[in-house]
Amino acid sequence: MVFRRKKRGKRHQFSVRKWDPLFIIFEKHLYDFNYESRELFLKGVVDEYISHLVRQKTVIPPAWRAHLEKTIFEEVSDMLVRKLYGCLTVEEFKAKTTSEEKKEDMLAVKREVRKRYQKLVG
Repeated sequence: MVFRRKKRGKRHQFSVRKWDPLFIIFEKHLYDFNYESRELFLKGVVDEYISHLVRQKTVIPPAWRAHLEKTIFEEVSDMLVRKLYGCLTVEEFKAKTTSEEKKEDMLAVKREVRKRYQKLVG
C-alpha cells in the first residue's frame, strides 16, 4: 500500500519570524532609518528590544544583561546583513527599494511593518 503525502502550499519565508518581537522592532527601525551609523542603529534596536522584554515583565539578571545585549546585538547585526544583501550601506538599500516599480510594494511593506509594530507596542 502506498501513501501519498498531501502537498502543502508554499509558506511565506518569514512566517515564523513575522511575529517575532525582535524582527518587528528591527524592521520598524530599518524602514524608519534615521541613524548616523550602523552601530547606533544596532544599539537602538537592542535597547528597544530589552525595554520590550522589561515591559513584558521578563526578569533579566544583572550579571547576564551585558551578555544578553551582546548576543542580541550580534543577532541584529546578522539580520541587517541578510536584509541588506547585495547593498553595502543602508542608503544603497533605500535607493534599491525606492525604484519606481518597487515603490508601491515598499509602501505596502512599510504599512504592514508599522501595523505589526503598533500591535506589538500597543
